[in-house]
Amino acid sequence: MKLKKIIIKNYKQLKNIEIDLTYPKGHPKAGKPLDKICILGKSGTGKTTLLRLIKWFVSRDRNISENFQLPIDPETEAAMDFEMSGLHYRLVSKDTNLIFGDPVDDAQWHEDFNRYLKQISPLLINYPADLMPLTANPGYPIAAGNEREQESPTQPGIPGPEQIIDFSFEDIKKTWDFILADIKDHRARELLIKDKIVAAKSAGGSMQEIQKQDREYQKWLSQNPSPLQTLAIRFLDPILHKLGLKVKTDLSYQSIIDLTFIELQALNGETVHRDLWSTGTRQQVMTMLPLYQLKPRNAVILIDEPERSLYPDIQLSIADDYAKNAPDCQFFFATHSPFITASFEPWEIIELKFDNKNTYAYRALNYSGKKREDALDKLADINIRMGKLKREETFDSPEGRKLAKEYLKLNEMLDWRTG
Repeated sequence: MKLKKIIIKNYKQLKNIEIDLTYPKGHPKAGKPLDKICILGKSGTGKTTLLRLIKWFVSRDRNISENFQLPIDPETEAAMDFEMSGLHYRLVSKDTNLIFGDPVDDAQWHEDFNRYLKQISPLLINYPADLMPLTANPGYPIAAGNEREQESPTQPGIPGPEQIIDFSFEDIKKTWDFILADIKDHRARELLIKDKIVAAKSAGGSMQEIQKQDREYQKWLSQNPSPLQTLAIRFLDPILHKLGLKVKTDLSYQSIIDLTFIELQALNGETVHRDLWSTGTRQQVMTMLPLYQLKPRNAVILIDEPERSLYPDIQLSIADDYAKNAPDCQFFFATHSPFITASFEPWEIIELKFDNKNTYAYRALNYSGKKREDALDKLADINIRMGKLKREETFDSPEGRKLAKEYLKLNEMLDWRTG
């Protein structure tokens, strides 16, 4: 499930907004929903409000905890267009003229929708700006692996509550419980196979029999990689290396049994106690764990303020780090950070900003990253050339007017204010 368009006629501070969330013409994915979106704006312009509205639409009519529901007042007029494996549909906040496409046959709709639901796991994951671990779960547990897949909707088009993972209420540390259970189970099976080899050697078994069991053990290891190694190599270490850290994987059996949470070490091998983890390190580990444990497919993933306590060079790559670990999903990042914004293409950026009447309006940035830098360089060059014409008193000339036109165009594209 991916969003293609957001239309808001009236919702809180967001007024008369229409946001296209598809790749532009000329792109290899032209017309397809964007894989990642950056929502940029000053405090109070509606970034978190927009995330909450997306959350409400994606989870609409689901059987979920009341804590999750977002109140929608009667005056709200909004709609969102979705694409699901070739199936297109629009959800509206109320019966308005916001229509989308032709009417569909209900029976066919339910058949297509249920077929697509099998490709969604989970439906939505929400990371608020402040992750709040709770000791009590308000009603929708994080299911693990096969347990989640065995659940089925109670009626067409309504996924069970396990498909909505909202860390505004869910204890994010619970994801570690499922991972740790897999780690312990893997180590127990490994020891069982090793015990058989040791027993065969102690009983004076033939060399051929012992070698056969050794080969079976190596085959089992290749087919059943350690969950801790996989978590380290595929998910955490590429990010932690930027912080001078890595996951500690060389643990004894007793260490695995006593393990209460992931252990980290410096690149020189020195253990780093959890009390010494930086806020940024803690946030990175905690937010990556659900992507490893849930292995989301075709989910909508909302992340508010991903830049928390992260150095600028890490901010530049963090959006890609998340997207790489859930490649089939659609990510929405709400941020103040120019470094995170610079890592997105222009068509991937939604800018929310105040208009002249102090209400709020949507406007897309046309440049970011290298393209923005090139535009700034061009603007500086034009400024120098215009200054020369002014000094020569030849600014009111075809060349001067051409430069002024280019200058104003670049200012508008770069979102600068001109006199």
